[in-house]
Amino acid sequence: MDPLNKWMVGLDLTSIDHSVIKYTKLLHDILKPQRIEFVHMASWLPDAVHVHLPDQMKATGYEELLAEVEKVVLQYFSKDDPITCEVMEGSVQFDLWRDTYLKEVDLFIVGSKEKHQGRGLFPKKFVRKSFCSVLFVPEEIPAELSRVWVPVDFSAASGDALNFALQLTQQLESSPEVCVQHVYEMPHAYYYEGFPRDEIMRAVREAAESQFEEFNTTYNQYQLPVTSIFTPLVTSYASDHIKKEAEARQASLILIAAGGRSRFSKFFLGSETEKLVQLEKKVPLLVLKERKDYVGLWDLINP
Repeated sequence: MDPLNKWMVGLDLTSIDHSVIKYTKLLHDILKPQRIEFVHMASWLPDAVHVHLPDQMKATGYEELLAEVEKVVLQYFSKDDPITCEVMEGSVQFDLWRDTYLKEVDLFIVGSKEKHQGRGLFPKKFVRKSFCSVLFVPEEIPAELSRVWVPVDFSAASGDALNFALQLTQQLESSPEVCVQHVYEMPHAYYYEGFPRDEIMRAVREAAESQFEEFNTTYNQYQLPVTSIFTPLVTSYASDHIKKEAEARQASLILIAAGGRSRFSKFFLGSETEKLVQLEKKVPLLVLKERKDYVGLWDLINP
């Protein structure tokens, strides 16, 4: 997994911005990115109206918004930190998506609203199409990283996610716990009357544990201890079980790979990851993507 050196943080000037910036600062102190750009997308008046405004009013609108952005950012960062603040005009869905590619952003950070005012900066389709990793920050955030939660399907992509989690925790003296969760499906025979369900569940779990040992040996480059959690998928969706377990064990961060087992799946968010993006509003959620997988894609879709 390539390092996350260039960050962009989306702000909408509602109270959730404080949670977003505070959690960004927490990660900044651990990962030491090269730059962080705080961005607010403004909706200006139509050109037909804007051209008739006095010059002073045109300038004041931009300057006031920029001052608001800088004011809230500088409550948590200092001017010596590698930060910039910007107010841009355009579409949240298109212009920010374009800029994350053109500016070679490695990580986009945005609030995940549950109660705050406003519609929320991102629809789910942004992260589905994004060229970079995306971090969703909820309204209430942990004070520190004490437990990192990594759902895995034993693919290479989830192996990268595991290594990123271990790399992240190595930067801290507190040595946060890394929990690896695998949600395994039950075979059709499990649901038929007369079949020995306990024996079937035990056999499937043992197979999952064996796969995990092989997975951990292959992808745990740091050979550090991790806590393994195995969850049978009897009802509902894998994303429901991930959300339930991560919240019950008070995870500080959920870290999940965008791609899965298929060689082509890295270009898509994945149905379970997408459900998790929609469901999870209490634990910060980082969806990892490799920028190098998307090199040239912008030119292909925008000839």
